[in-house]
Amino acid sequence: MDYKIEKAKEEDLDTISNLIYSRCVWFKEKNIPGWDLNFYPNKYNKNYFKEQMQKNKLFVAKANNKVCGVMLLKEEDSTYWPDNESSYYIHHLVTDIKLKGVGKKLIIYAIDQCKKENKKFLRLDCYQKSQFLNEYYKKLGFINVGKGTNVNYKYNLWEMKIS
Repeated sequence: MDYKIEKAKEEDLDTISNLIYSRCVWFKEKNIPGWDLNFYPNKYNKNYFKEQMQKNKLFVAKANNKVCGVMLLKEEDSTYWPDNESSYYIHHLVTDIKLKGVGKKLIIYAIDQCKKENKKFLRLDCYQKSQFLNEYYKKLGFINVGKGTNVNYKYNLWEMKIS
């Protein structure tokens, strides 16, 4: 299937919220460490993403004009990455659980954004205990460069050097 990546619009926000909720349910059903169903969709709700559209780069993937994935790119993430390297940081990468290849397409798009903006790295964090996510990022070419704890969140840091 062919996916089109574009900047998110206000009319995409309900679908973005639904994708996040569905992924939280999926994590729970599959017993995969990931976003908590009782916390994540409430904290990262429609209003949060509307605000992020103004401050950062919120992208959606579409198939047949229907949103099937989302990714937020930030230019800083001092919570997990205290250095000042010129980077994009991926947050809230989520896809329709029924479609394959959407996440990879979004990451390739993020790499292209890094190249256009002369960023040195593409970075992200994920749950240490999620074998599924850690293997996924490694397979896509990210390198594990550290780990840490933020309150109850034990995370791994992944980065990709952009040439």
